[in-house]
Amino acid sequence: MISFAVVLVLGGAGLLAWRQLAGGGDAGSDAGEMDASSLEVLRKGRLTEQDVARVDRTALFYASWKATVTQPVMHITQASYTKRADFDRNRPDFVWESGYDYRTKEWQLAWGAGEADAPVSFCDDGRSFLYSYYLKKWSAGTQAETMCAPKRAYRYITDNLSTGGLTAEQADVWVRALRTDYKGLVNPGELKLAEVGGKQYLRLTVDFTPVRRADGLYYGGQLLMWSFKETKLDPQTHPYSYVGSMGTGYHAEYHLDPRTLLPAFSEIAETPAPGRDGRPRADAGFYAWRVRYHLPGRMPELRTSGKPDRPALDWPVGKR
Repeated sequence: MISFAVVLVLGGAGLLAWRQLAGGGDAGSDAGEMDASSLEVLRKGRLTEQDVARVDRTALFYASWKATVTQPVMHITQASYTKRADFDRNRPDFVWESGYDYRTKEWQLAWGAGEADAPVSFCDDGRSFLYSYYLKKWSAGTQAETMCAPKRAYRYITDNLSTGGLTAEQADVWVRALRTDYKGLVNPGELKLAEVGGKQYLRLTVDFTPVRRADGLYYGGQLLMWSFKETKLDPQTHPYSYVGSMGTGYHAEYHLDPRTLLPAFSEIAETPAPGRDGRPRADAGFYAWRVRYHLPGRMPELRTSGKPDRPALDWPVGKR
């Protein structure tokens, strides 16, 4: 089965790393005002709403972004939805768990439909396996050249907006590009204190809003790709992409660990790409996903024997 250990609180070492991420480097120093010092309040133990009200939301988002994209291993569980009613009722079309080590390019995936008895496909470094819950047996899969191919990894290993495996310098370049060359895309919104399972989180809403460029067109997801390429990384060999069209926007809600600033959970939905007149396209469908981040990441372990656990979100959906 795919198994994992989730570790979110790093203790003293994690706090030191957080302080470097929040205040170190020059990310965004050539853009508008951003008060990274406001994040110092998060160093205290238990937070209050008054503490959180002092936090600069833009500084928080970019510190979290940098903390995320510099993780060497990305380990997530993701559920996808193509109907609003199913999203509201938490009835996913598909659920998968994946692990990707950016240092070694090793990756694993367990993927299946939302039904409890649907078979689950497994990928292990390009090899394909299938487990049938009806027949209660393993078999060779048929996805080696499609889903399990390394070039397809980008679709399953991230939250479709961020990535992992960057150096601190590369992360600074990406942040600076988002804040200057592609200003207007990232718009942090409401920030609230949340508690899940007895642990405090920062619930941050962020809108990735399509921006009108010189050609008169609106670009959303494509700005993420262009800004990523400022790092000089190749998205083919360092797997990265976004979902939707070039003009698609996104509405995201993150639950961030206040000590590490790493995301623990997110809910993200596409917003329609605007036409030339700036109005949302009427032909846009619904697509949304929920992500459980097992960060700092550890590669899940695949055992092709016995009955495997189904990929599942271990987060109380709807908890605010």
